[in-house]
Formats: sequence, C-alpha cells, structure tokens
Amino acid sequence: MTRRVVVVGAGLASAAHLTALRAVGADVVGVVTRDEKRAAAAHRLAPQARILPGLDAAAALDADTAVVVTPPSSHLTVASALAERGLDLVIDKPLAASLPDAQAIVEMAERTGVRAAVTLQHRYKEAARRARQLLADGAIGTLRSATVTAALWRPDSYYGEAGRGTWDRDGGGVLITQAIHTLDLYLSLTGPARRVVAAASTSRGRLEAEDTIHLLIDQGSHAASVTASTAAWPGGAETIHLFGDAGQLRLVGDSLIRIGDGEHMLVGGSVDASGPDPLSMTAWFRSLYEDVFTSWAAGTAPLCDAGSGLPVQSVIDAAYRSATAGTMPEIVSEERENACQS
Repeated sequence: MTRRVVVVGAGLASAAHLTALRAVGADVVGVVTRDEKRAAAAHRLAPQARILPGLDAAAALDADTAVVVTPPSSHLTVASALAERGLDLVIDKPLAASLPDAQAIVEMAERTGVRAAVTLQHRYKEAARRARQLLADGAIGTLRSATVTAALWRPDSYYGEAGRGTWDRDGGGVLITQAIHTLDLYLSLTGPARRVVAAASTSRGRLEAEDTIHLLIDQGSHAASVTASTAAWPGGAETIHLFGDAGQLRLVGDSLIRIGDGEHMLVGGSVDASGPDPLSMTAWFRSLYEDVFTSWAAGTAPLCDAGSGLPVQSVIDAAYRSATAGTMPEIVSEERENACQS
C-alpha cells in the first residue's frame, strides 16, 4: 500500500525527507508551511503536493502519515494534534527539545495507538549495520572503552536563523542539534549509559547554547569520552572508536575499519555528512523510510521506533544538567530499572 504523507514544516531538513519519500514511492499529498520561499522549494521536490497553511488543512487530505519537520520545541504539540487525527508519525530528530516532552511523545503514541518513528538516520549507514553485527558476534571481545568525536564546523551565518542554537527552540546547541546523530549511533551499538559528566562552552558570544561540549559516559562495563563541536574548522567525519579486549572497530563517517592483526577496511563509503545539508544523507533517509514503512506494514517496530530515541535524549539531558551544575547525574533507564527489579 502506498503511503499518503503530509510533511509538516519546510525547513533545512525537509529537502532530505521529501527526496527520500519520493525515492521509496510515497505519495506526498501536502506540505505545511507559510513561508513562500520554502513553499517554492518544497513544490520543486514534490510538485503534486498541496501547500497548506496549517494542520487543519492537512487533516482534510486523507493522509495516513505525517512527517514532522518543525522546530523541536513544537514537536509535542504538533505530534499530539496529528495523532488525534489518527496519523502515524515520523518525527525529525530530536524527538523534542526536552526529555519530558520526548517521553510524552512516546507515551502519547502508545496511548492513541498511532505508530511513531524518529529520524536518527545514521543508524542506517552500512558501516553501522556491519559494526552492529560484528559486536553481536563478539568480534572484538568485551568492549572496554570508546572515544566518540563529532568535530564539525558551522559558520556564523548558520546561526543567523532566528532561534537556532537556543534552549527554547532547539533544546540546546551542538549536542542535541548536530552530535545527537553520532551519540545515538554510539549508544545504539554499545547500550545505555549509567552516568554522565560534562563540560560545555561557546566560542560565539551571541550563541545562547553550547557550540563545544565534552562528555565522560559511564556504561557500567566500560566508559567513553565524547567530544562534539561546531567550532572545529573545517570540520570532518564523525568518528567512533571501540576498544575491545580482542580487537577494535573504528567508524569514520560511513567507513568501518577492523583493527586486530593489522587494519582491515570492511566498509568504505563516500558520504560526507559533516556539513549542514541533510541532502548529503539522502541514502540513509531512504533506508530509514524503507524500514519504517515495511515494518509498519508487517506490524513490527522499525530500528528507529520513537521509543528508541529516548536513550540518547536521556544522556543529552543528563549532560546538560551536569554541564550547568557541575555534577554527575545518574541515568535511570527503563532497561536498568527492569534489571534492578529482576
């Protein structure tokens, strides 16, 4: 069955969504935006779609799926209104600007019976799939430590958009807006965190939230250090280096290297996802939508089910609390609560 999709919002990420939706054969019936320039750009990518002024008009199109690409602070309100109309949801990362709102979205979807996914598309790169399988097979033994780096560059002009990099609109800076992908991929490979300590700073006087942050994550059996910045000119590919007691794995962008008896390239990709244009990751968006629509048709949960976006949001929340208060908050996840009760 062809999905009838309405895209709510036409900002920076919408082009990647519209391109991927077209590639998987979805029928984009509407795009909600009041911005004339953004409407024109959306029309070029989805010429059959109606440009709509608001959610009420979108509800009249008989769509079955809504893609939410509005600012994170609006996600809970927009997603709730769409769920009440019975639309399944694909929500652009992060799930929301705050952890409580993200949790509320997951609970709302469960309560209303709609299906919901979050676009954490880095999980769908081939290097991530191979790394996930190798770790499950014990290819590097027991994981002992890790380093995670998202050394990015965003010029001042990038922060010229009203609200970008603010607590109210985005929920923070580089960690929740850009490095969430790298951190989420790392956590999806290695498991939930227990505690986090963080220090943050900004090199831009007019930027409200951080453009550089450092985290130390306690995951019980091992620890990880995380560095994220949008002030690292000229930027570069994300790097996740996993150190086991029987070998190592290093993900650099969409490449995967296995280290043991020498270095062996297992996957060598060419996607540069370090810049601000999500169109560079269209292939990963396409894989995400294929998984979402196929899984929903089969009655199963996709890899990017909305609930799976809570662990990274919990770490981000704890990191921001640590950076603000100078403490090391403990993270109580559902998995840990269940383990403690068993």
